[in-house]
Amino acid sequence: MNVFRLKSSGHSTASKGTDSKASSISESVPVTHEPILTPPADYSPILPAALDEAQQAVFEKLKTYIHSIMLPEDHEYYPSEKGFVTDGTLKRYLRARKYDYEASKTMLENTVKWRRDYRPDELDPNYIKPEAETGKMYFDGFDNNGRPIWIMRPRLQNSKEGDRQVKHIVFCLERGIRLMPAKVENIAIIVDFKDSAYAHNPSIATCKKFLDILSNHYPERLAPWFFFTTFKMISPFMDPVTKAKIKFVYDEDKKGAKEDTKGVSNEWVHLKDYVPSNILEREYGGNYNFQFNIETYWNALLQRTGNPFKVVDYL
Repeated sequence: MNVFRLKSSGHSTASKGTDSKASSISESVPVTHEPILTPPADYSPILPAALDEAQQAVFEKLKTYIHSIMLPEDHEYYPSEKGFVTDGTLKRYLRARKYDYEASKTMLENTVKWRRDYRPDELDPNYIKPEAETGKMYFDGFDNNGRPIWIMRPRLQNSKEGDRQVKHIVFCLERGIRLMPAKVENIAIIVDFKDSAYAHNPSIATCKKFLDILSNHYPERLAPWFFFTTFKMISPFMDPVTKAKIKFVYDEDKKGAKEDTKGVSNEWVHLKDYVPSNILEREYGGNYNFQFNIETYWNALLQRTGNPFKVVDYL
């Protein structure tokens, strides 16, 4: 689930990682700095279709090959690699390459080699933390299907180093995977471009590097994108498959008015149809009165996903 919020004609100023809109929230609703990082008990996961006979044969062939190139058991990174190369991972790569054996094999092998070098699951939280301080990107809540909600607010951009900016995104992807409850494979994304400007956008080089990592090393991990934005700001950097997952969100502040999205056929939705009201932030039409605070958020995230990291099975 990926959502974008449309740009506002007004201007707001962020302070200490909180949105100025929070000041207008009724004092009768207590403010919390605690993100929701535990899934509700009543989520309904969307399960992939079972493999047919031909697909199962390709799966078994790929599994045999990948296990043949794994690190030796006494290697320091073996537990992480073993946790990554699961049946779930293999099936995601097969789906991404339409069960073409050679294409899936090349894609997965390249990822295995990339992970050995990049160690995305072992990125140092202390190195990443400066990127997270403004609240430009964080997890809070789960959608109806149990997918962790990754909220992005480009207007709070604070990056000074392109490399750390990309690593922050990869760090979030890895932490989001660790937040996924049983039978959930995707992250839901809310991209809130409200009050943002082109100056807040990452460089073209950074965008390309991120999208390369995302498309080649995290296939089938991002579900619909909920956009609060004008599409043209990010459209040039997205592949057709990703574009098709985008859903535009009615801005409650504008009483359901649509922004200009000429030339696209993506669906318009209300976030409350996808996220429980008690989980959805007040900023986006729900009842959860959340204000971002870096120390509270960071401590909660690391406690839930590992400090400095946690080896898991990528189910």
